[in-house]
Amino acid sequence: MPNPVGAAKGRVTRRGLLLTLGLSLAGAGVASAATTAPRPAADPLVGRVWVEAKPASGLPGTMLVFLPDGTLIMDSCWETYALRRWTRTAPDAIAWDEDGATIAAKVASVSPTQLTLKVRTGKDTVEHRYAVAKVPYVCPDMKR
Repeated sequence: MPNPVGAAKGRVTRRGLLLTLGLSLAGAGVASAATTAPRPAADPLVGRVWVEAKPASGLPGTMLVFLPDGTLIMDSCWETYALRRWTRTAPDAIAWDEDGATIAAKVASVSPTQLTLKVRTGKDTVEHRYAVAKVPYVCPDMKR
């Protein structure tokens, strides 16, 4: 005589197997759809160390690092570093807080290796050109 408990176990096992297989196939469809969805283009401004190229002072240029969390790291060979808040105010414009003053800049051009900012300072606009920092880099000894 067949074992009704064994038969029930067999049905439960088959049902569980079918359910697991179905969920696995459904999950695979969701996963593949998620991985094929287009990603937004990465912002070439963010996540790079930018060094000012040929600053007017003749000293090594200011370094900027725009982090994706809205932190701007500013540093130079002659001043201590500063952490600032930055944001995109338009597709071609950014702003950051510098000691309570909002500094606005137009992103005139940006590529994976070059950045040009037109920074508004009062009534004037000053153009600053940056290049991606070469690694390794150590600030030269500064004469005091």
